[in-house]
Amino acid sequence: MRLAAGLAVLLLAGCGSETAIEADPAGAPYDGPMVVELDHRDRASALEASGAAGLALECAGDPRRGGGGAYEDGLETVQDSPQEALGNWREQERAAVPEDGYRVERVEDGRVLLSYDVGEETKAAVVVHDDVTDFDGDTGWGVEAWATCDPAELGVEVAEELGFEVWQDDGGAPVPTTEVVSYAGPEHCDWQDLTFLRIGFATDVDRRFDQYVSGDLGFGMSTDPDPSATLPGDAVDTGWSREGQELWLGDEPRAAYLVDSDDPRQVERWPALDEPAGCM
Repeated sequence: MRLAAGLAVLLLAGCGSETAIEADPAGAPYDGPMVVELDHRDRASALEASGAAGLALECAGDPRRGGGGAYEDGLETVQDSPQEALGNWREQERAAVPEDGYRVERVEDGRVLLSYDVGEETKAAVVVHDDVTDFDGDTGWGVEAWATCDPAELGVEVAEELGFEVWQDDGGAPVPTTEVVSYAGPEHCDWQDLTFLRIGFATDVDRRFDQYVSGDLGFGMSTDPDPSATLPGDAVDTGWSREGQELWLGDEPRAAYLVDSDDPRQVERWPALDEPAGCM
């Protein structure tokens, strides 16, 4: 449920003086509970794991990620303001949420809801509490709960800043990353020159996704990569495209084919991987 627009003010004692925090005007601010217990089970959904932050989202689909801060044994430390707490938590946890652009959506009983909106809908939310104690024994502002919609809902530019290469459907709309996404390989594995393509998303242990790679990974590939391939007759157009390339899939050999939209003779072949590639 959402309330009519209005301002809420929280007076807090901080660093020896009172600090006023005002909620930014909004047409429909979140008015659900600000405190919801987080579900820490391995198979908990993003909504279950993110508490009040997940409830504050306005996603087209289900929330994509969520959780809480780790101040007792984590790297983040409490801060003097909600915004500083968000920045410290994001940096230390390398959280895949927007870096800036948040507004104060709601203030209540020592908690602040920081929202990242696209249009007038909240796509990332963080609940910050002024009574968190970190591993140094200091008490102050800390992230209590956070949640985000699918990266594709954050906007293509923001999603790509977070490392997600978003594809578009045949109508030009962003496709959720649970359906298709590409991303650069990790530097610590020396895979930074490779791009991985994932189709599907493992939402539980029984769900399998397909993974493809732009170059020579050195193991587990269905065929060789080829920057000047020929599109096989059995290839099927997925209807997805990105930066002037259409995505086709073939079975003989099993591979992804990136076809130039302006010149269909220009085709890249990305081998399928026998098993999802990962490194420590």
